[in-house]
Amino acid sequence: MPAPALTPFAAEDRARVSPAELDVVTLKAPAQSDDGETVPAGATGTIVAVYGDAVAFGVEFEAPRHALATVYRHQIGSYRRAG
Repeated sequence: MPAPALTPFAAEDRARVSPAELDVVTLKAPAQSDDGETVPAGATGTIVAVYGDAVAFGVEFEAPRHALATVYRHQIGSYRRAG
């Protein structure tokens, strides 16, 4: 399934409404880990990298198994700010 089109807006606005490094995200759609395994919807992980203008994120998951995955904005159901 292709990612939905993103509405362009100013970088400072994007930072306010986008997840950032160390924020905790919950998937609303499955993601594929870097080693090819499926990370299921509902899994929770920590953002360890932000790619581009927050179009995608490197996320580390601990459960149901340890995995690193590239997660796109449309796959994130919710997020909680770090700190």
